[in-house]
Amino acid sequence: MQSRPESAIRILSNIGYTVGCLFLFILALAIIGTAVFGIVKDLWSGQFNVYSFLDEVGLIIFSIAVIDVCKYLMIEEVLRKDEKDPIQARQAVAKFTIIIATALSLEALVLTIELAKSDVTKIVYPVMLFIVAILIIVGTGVYQKLSEHNHQG
Repeated sequence: MQSRPESAIRILSNIGYTVGCLFLFILALAIIGTAVFGIVKDLWSGQFNVYSFLDEVGLIIFSIAVIDVCKYLMIEEVLRKDEKDPIQARQAVAKFTIIIATALSLEALVLTIELAKSDVTKIVYPVMLFIVAILIIVGTGVYQKLSEHNHQG
């Protein structure tokens, strides 16, 4: 049973998560709409090329990652009111970090392709993004293994 202040804090926290997620969701939809509009405009005007298409794809990928983060926050922080068991907590952390690593990897891929066409000397930034994404995935695996080991022991 929660005390009155704890209950009030939980309600305010849930309102904050919900409002923040709705705002991010609306922004993500607006970005997707802008990207689709850009593709249609380029096709209609005859100025369409693969590189502008990649820019729009990057925006859509980013928006999907934002929507995924919103979904994660709503499910894990608002809808699940009971305490999570350690297995659920590990799965939630893994899913969240893999979403972030995937978004970073896709952004690095788009940047790599863009820089390959213009200035390959600036390839360090996308390579660093790939390395960070790999480190996030490896770190998530280490976390999973260590927390599983601690729970069993």
